[in-house]
Amino acid sequence: MKKFLAVIMFALMLTTTARAAEFEMVEYSAQVKLQWLAAAGIPEAQKFLKLIDRPVFFTADNLNDFERIELTNALYQELNMHAAMEYVREQNYKNVMDLACSLSPRPMLLGDAGHNVIVGELQTVCLLGDWCLEEFGSKKAIKNVEYNAFWLQDKAGMMASADKLKGELCIIEQGVIIYLTDEVRAQMFDNLRDVLKKHGGCLITSDFTQKKYFTEVAAALYGEAEAPVIYNETKKMYEDVFGDKISDESLQDEAEAMDFLKTHGLIARKVPLYRRTPKLYINSKLTPAQIEKVDELAAKNYLWVITAL
Repeated sequence: MKKFLAVIMFALMLTTTARAAEFEMVEYSAQVKLQWLAAAGIPEAQKFLKLIDRPVFFTADNLNDFERIELTNALYQELNMHAAMEYVREQNYKNVMDLACSLSPRPMLLGDAGHNVIVGELQTVCLLGDWCLEEFGSKKAIKNVEYNAFWLQDKAGMMASADKLKGELCIIEQGVIIYLTDEVRAQMFDNLRDVLKKHGGCLITSDFTQKKYFTEVAAALYGEAEAPVIYNETKKMYEDVFGDKISDESLQDEAEAMDFLKTHGLIARKVPLYRRTPKLYINSKLTPAQIEKVDELAAKNYLWVITAL
């Protein structure tokens, strides 16, 4: 354990001075997303969090509205994690590229189900992900999942990773674009277009119109009047800790997002998060009325399926 943590700290010292603020935010948010998935009750996420043994960022001691923020974010993250996995399974994709998925157990679960998965992440997150996979991943998951370190605007790195997968790809990207500058975001989508043109397949995400989607998640739990309050509290929580403004105004209009994609040689269609809502782990923490509202939300077209023109 001590030796592994020393390796992580050394990697951090090597990379921190060269990394722009938006990438630091993504790296630190890896643990936060894991905290929310663990709070939802996902066993693998709880194992990940226990294994890395780091202090959690957010607790009832430092957030006045912690209970509502935790439940809303836990639900939001679990919906996204399972929606992506369900789409991969329904469309029978054998190859998956999971970009900036933080420390989500999704790649391990997909790998265990027989999918070939490349995870594109920052170096320190890759080290942690590899470690967690080796510690309690199945033999099939260990064989099928590979962590590759590259930044999202690194065209060569992204393409080299994609080239390891033979056949069409389902690229998953969730919760990233609000952290990126316009320049980095544009380069990322140019890279994604090139990967899809070469390999075929699609990109799936719920990042476009994410603000409306997250607010509806909060409304399903606490009502429409309280939903904007919870959204703003969550945004402030991230900004206070990460020391940077979250770009949640860009590409939140559907028409604007569609135009943006077209300028990068991509086209999108919107589909429901789920055809049939699975039994979520977080349901054990919800009332019957909240579960009913979540089921209604899960049928809405918040998953974007993006292909190359």
